[in-house]
Amino acid sequence: MTLIKRLCRISLQGIGIACTIYMLIGMIFDYLDGGNFVLKNWAYTKQAVATILIGIAYSAPTEIYNNEKLPFAFKFIFHMGIGCSVYLITAFSIRWIPVNFGIGKCILIALLQLLLAFLIWLCFSIHYRKLARSMNEKIKQNAANDNNAD
Repeated sequence: MTLIKRLCRISLQGIGIACTIYMLIGMIFDYLDGGNFVLKNWAYTKQAVATILIGIAYSAPTEIYNNEKLPFAFKFIFHMGIGCSVYLITAFSIRWIPVNFGIGKCILIALLQLLLAFLIWLCFSIHYRKLARSMNEKIKQNAANDNNAD
């Protein structure tokens, strides 16, 4: 599969995950607001576009994990650095992090949102490590079976 096709595929997956999280958070806010959660002045459209951009910003850089020559720490910093930077810039620009709350609350909100991004990354990391371990075990079993058959 070409790089462009892989980037398109993982970007679409990232958009799906980001939009799911956006909708779940919107439902929580609607519930907390007693069914009166209203967005005005194109806020929904701005937030939807922001969600798509953030989904791409977190997912497209994951392609770097396919490069086995780079150290894992660099891959992680590259991937999360792009995603978190785009997220923070976007979150401040569309007021997901409202600056009128004061610097302390802004920092707290930003840290909570970055923690969520890290937890999502951690879940995917654990999943893919388990998958790789399982695949390696099957390869070893098949190799052992092939050696016994000879």
